[in-house]
Amino acid sequence: MKKHFTSKIIFQNLEMQLEDGANSFSEDLLIGEIEDTKIQHLAFVGPTQQKISLLEGHMNMFLFIKGNAELVGDNLSFQIVPESVAIPLSFKNIKINVEEGNTLHYVALTKKYTQDDLNDFSTYPKENQPDLFFAKFSDCEPYTEKIKSPRTISRTVLPEGIIPRMALGTVEALGPDEVRAHKHPMLDQLFLGLSDNYIRVYADGKSIELGPYSLLHIPIGSSHWVTVDKGNKLFYLWMNFFLDRTGQQWLKTHKPIATIKNDCL
Repeated sequence: MKKHFTSKIIFQNLEMQLEDGANSFSEDLLIGEIEDTKIQHLAFVGPTQQKISLLEGHMNMFLFIKGNAELVGDNLSFQIVPESVAIPLSFKNIKINVEEGNTLHYVALTKKYTQDDLNDFSTYPKENQPDLFFAKFSDCEPYTEKIKSPRTISRTVLPEGIIPRMALGTVEALGPDEVRAHKHPMLDQLFLGLSDNYIRVYADGKSIELGPYSLLHIPIGSSHWVTVDKGNKLFYLWMNFFLDRTGQQWLKTHKPIATIKNDCL
């Protein structure tokens, strides 16, 4: 699958339809867009068990977007559902079990840690370093932001202090609505369109339509915004890759709504 270019906006539609008789599928996504990061879309048809060796010195992230399965690491087991994330932090390998009748699709990100990243881990509280971080998007803490309307539901999926220079969140709204223009030159950002997402993304006056199961790179430092028309849904996962730890101050613009403990910690 080739990358699509509209001026500086780069995006790629994931291939969600497997060929007849195929038991698995993989494709590289947005090659070279995020420094020291490999992104792949993988799909497996059950029944199957996939043993995955995890790269030492790297973040290994799994974004499950469609289908159900089981993830096993050592003596821990997690039920995989659509729109959830897993990040093993101490395992050397994991197993993913897909039952007959299921097809699992996920996006895998592998990012090399810098020496500063490795040093930062030692400063994180122990409760922020489970053997495996797992979260279902819909269970995560909501937040507000000045650039979004009161109708918009935003959630922090991966909070600060779990993975150095990395954060995730979702944005969800029914049209008509918008995320107003803003800039963040301190970070690289990807949008992953989730189920039923039909939006238009603008960057420095250019725009593209982003549908479900598509991955987009926001041009770094650009003025960008998002609109969704009446009758459509806005539903995407943002992924922030901060250039350095000071850039994480941007997350202070996110104001938590709940006063209870975040289910995604």
